[in-house]
Amino acid sequence: MTSHYSLLPITKEKNRILGPKAYIAMWWGDAIMVGSFMLGSSMIPPFGELNLYQAFAALILANLLAALLFALNGRVGWKHGIPMVVQLRSSFGPAGAKVPSLLRAVPALFWYGVQTWLGAQALNHIFLDITGFGNVWIWFFSFQALQIYLSAKGIKSIKWIEIVGAIIIMLGVIYMIFLFLSTFGFQVEKTADIQGTWGIPFWLAMTVLLGQFSALFLNVSDYTRYVPKKISGKTFIGSHIIGIVPPMILLPLVGVLGAAAVGIWNPVDIISEYISNFMASLIILLVIALAQITTNLVANITPTVFVAMDLFNISWEKACVIIGLLGVFTCPWWIMSASYFTVFISIVSAFLGPVFAVMVIDYYFIHKGHYNVEKLYETAHLFSSFKGWNPAAIIAITAGTAFSFINVDLSWFLGLLPAGIVYLLLMKFWIGKKEKYVEDSITSTSAQTVMREKKEIQAN
Repeated sequence: MTSHYSLLPITKEKNRILGPKAYIAMWWGDAIMVGSFMLGSSMIPPFGELNLYQAFAALILANLLAALLFALNGRVGWKHGIPMVVQLRSSFGPAGAKVPSLLRAVPALFWYGVQTWLGAQALNHIFLDITGFGNVWIWFFSFQALQIYLSAKGIKSIKWIEIVGAIIIMLGVIYMIFLFLSTFGFQVEKTADIQGTWGIPFWLAMTVLLGQFSALFLNVSDYTRYVPKKISGKTFIGSHIIGIVPPMILLPLVGVLGAAAVGIWNPVDIISEYISNFMASLIILLVIALAQITTNLVANITPTVFVAMDLFNISWEKACVIIGLLGVFTCPWWIMSASYFTVFISIVSAFLGPVFAVMVIDYYFIHKGHYNVEKLYETAHLFSSFKGWNPAAIIAITAGTAFSFINVDLSWFLGLLPAGIVYLLLMKFWIGKKEKYVEDSITSTSAQTVMREKKEIQAN
């Protein structure tokens, strides 16, 4: 098995197949989420309190910050070539890492099912209009089989699907914006003239926009490990800015325009109710169907597969098939309309900010921006004083999550600082004095050492 389909560090440049352009296309494909339409509409009347200019400012600021946070945590994968599940071993321990891994994977599995169901509905709608025949179940199982096949083919398959999909989807989104502006220009203009506010609703909107990335912030190393090390730091950061900011302005903008025009965030509903244009409906439904594939491959399948590989010691291909089958058994046709599903997602999300804080503090403050990669694969000796757990990380995310529940809408931000401070103090004054890994971790690890380690692991 080649290294880029395993949990081993990717050190050879030839296996780092996501150059800046492909990496940007990956984010463009992933960012096309139906929920983004809803987020955009939530900022302006009748759903929110901002005017058009304030909503646009919130989109720019929130997504610029998101891009920088992705680059911040993604530097680990770019530098060391390791996925999230291995990165977490440094802060949580090999046994403790299973906790944040599951916090990332379980919601992704459910979203995988939900987005597959949405894509199946879009395809079913298309063929119902064209042929008069419709059966959403046929499309659901066909759609799922296609995604399992594409993901099992590996990162090269995902790369090309994302590149082609990103181009088609972005053109489709631009067409939607043009269609809405040409049809509802006067109604949209009135939204720009309202007073709005730069107060609490503005900052709450920014928090919500950032919150949609709360899970992806954790596993960004799953993608940056494929980015060539030879590119500059500026290019690395720039790839995140170009990859995140344009699509995450355009997508919510569709929701903004829909809300401003007719008070509806879903473009499919707007087309069917207000624009009698068969071709427009066809294009938008195809774009939405394709968007479910590109989003699932990156945001929901990749991190869940890596977690399954780590937990059950199975291959990439087997993990893709298992995760695909589990996606069916999440019963998305049922849970996506169940109120407790949104409650479940909110509760899990409250943990994600603290986990992100622990990961960042561990890399930049405890280990000074460098991991001893070899140590992260010597799991028998990692946090051996605590049987493979790092209690500092568990205590920190517990404390951070307690703060998160003060206000669920602001949970991601509220948990960051408490979790980071608690983790830093516990590591400095408790764990660091007991755990040899922390003492030795700052020693440099050469490429030759990593390659030797890989051969030893493969031999075993």
